[in-house]
Amino acid sequence: MQDNNMSFLQRYFEKLTAAARENMIAFVSALGFGLAAHMFAFSNKLMNADEVESLFGKGATITSGRWGLEAIKFIFPDASMPWLYGMVSLILLAVSACLIIRLFRIENKLMQLLLAGMVTAFPSQTGVFCFMFTSSAYALAFLLAVLCVWLFVRGGLVARFAAVLCLVLSLGIYQAYVAVTASLFVLMIILQCMDGEKNIRQLILFALRALGMMLLALAAYYGISQLALSLNAEQFNSYVTDNVNEAGILARIRMAYDFLYYTLSYMEFGLVSGKFSLYLHLACMAICVISLFVKAIFMLRGRKPLAAALMLLCSALLPLAVYCIFLVMDKGSIHTLVFHSFIAFYVLAAILCERVLAGNARLSCLGRDIIYFALAVALISNIYLANKTYLKLYLQYENAWSFCSILLTRVQNTEGFDENCSLAIIGDQDNKLTTFPQIDLGWQSGPSHNLINIYSRENFFRHYMGSVIELVDKEEFDEIRKLPEFEQMSEYPYYGSVKKIGDCIVVKLG
Repeated sequence: MQDNNMSFLQRYFEKLTAAARENMIAFVSALGFGLAAHMFAFSNKLMNADEVESLFGKGATITSGRWGLEAIKFIFPDASMPWLYGMVSLILLAVSACLIIRLFRIENKLMQLLLAGMVTAFPSQTGVFCFMFTSSAYALAFLLAVLCVWLFVRGGLVARFAAVLCLVLSLGIYQAYVAVTASLFVLMIILQCMDGEKNIRQLILFALRALGMMLLALAAYYGISQLALSLNAEQFNSYVTDNVNEAGILARIRMAYDFLYYTLSYMEFGLVSGKFSLYLHLACMAICVISLFVKAIFMLRGRKPLAAALMLLCSALLPLAVYCIFLVMDKGSIHTLVFHSFIAFYVLAAILCERVLAGNARLSCLGRDIIYFALAVALISNIYLANKTYLKLYLQYENAWSFCSILLTRVQNTEGFDENCSLAIIGDQDNKLTTFPQIDLGWQSGPSHNLINIYSRENFFRHYMGSVIELVDKEEFDEIRKLPEFEQMSEYPYYGSVKKIGDCIVVKLG
């Protein structure tokens, strides 16, 4: 009787609390490890050139094919708020981790804890938090990519229509998370082959339907992108058009497998952090490969040769699904944050622990322990990497702020400076700031290594230095560069590098 008197929101809240109790370990683990990795980023305003430019924006949206970023502004307003958007991101990712664990029926509590932590502390998420202005939107896109698979597996026309909608929206926010959906579908086929609940016809039909659903979503996304461009009289920007992978289809496929090799050999893009973690990754993958062949042998003995072959085929295709971004985009435009799909390899390890290595035999126990240990070390390494990344961003900002503070002081002390003066900073500073080579991040933190020469310098002066001096426009900028007076100036920071020319204070930076 009490249940019947409950309002809709009360009933929904009861269901939510019940789900929270069922997924408590995964949810708390995702939040806890996520905070250990990213708390510094949430409690400080860290930045790279894009973050400086987009303090009150979402960056390129419709022209980058990310019309969802434009549409989502009513949920996540245009203000890069580290604490709020960071916590919202962690909650969305924690829900995603719970869905993944439920989807693949991971029952082992230790594995739930490790797997959920890997979702929030993975280096790709560290890369996302280096662009805090889009972090919450990207976390929602990740959740939608996972939810797409969860809904599709549930079956039914309404659920599958919702799955298409989720994937379209995810693509509209950030296209790279299609790899998350693709890799989870491949893993689901592997799981279904192992469980033996479906015959080979049903397995192939499921695979074809999943592929058809994804193609339909991609077609719908492209159509909406073109419509958004047309309505706004825009076209795709150079970031999109100049970075399309123009190699042949076989070369693109090979690129995906090559990148797995680079990840495990040269720790490309920091997806694997530290030599010890790398060796454990290799050991973990070796155990996974052996376990897959052992399972295939048992399936052959059980007279399921086609299911065994399909399982091994999907296992071989998993790297292509994880790195499917290379089917579209060239490597030169790729950033660490697009490879969140790499966690699919950890999910595969979890599946094998419960489906193949579940016995009490010594080798099974040893295999499980190695996988647990490898994931634990990887998780700790990722937390260290995240904090090193944020430390470097913080130190680089402090250096840039000090440099620009001195520069603006010299500008204001220039003879003839008054409230009517504009500012022209011409050239790039050759004597770059301290680069902190002790913390080698590659491209992990985005365009942050040289904040004094960034394209968003005016915003840095205005929003972070408190300067209201107007910078000259491009036409006046080009005219000043041609003046003999400018040619005779010395380079900053030496005497004669800051001078008033007309109504403009000119700094010859380099």
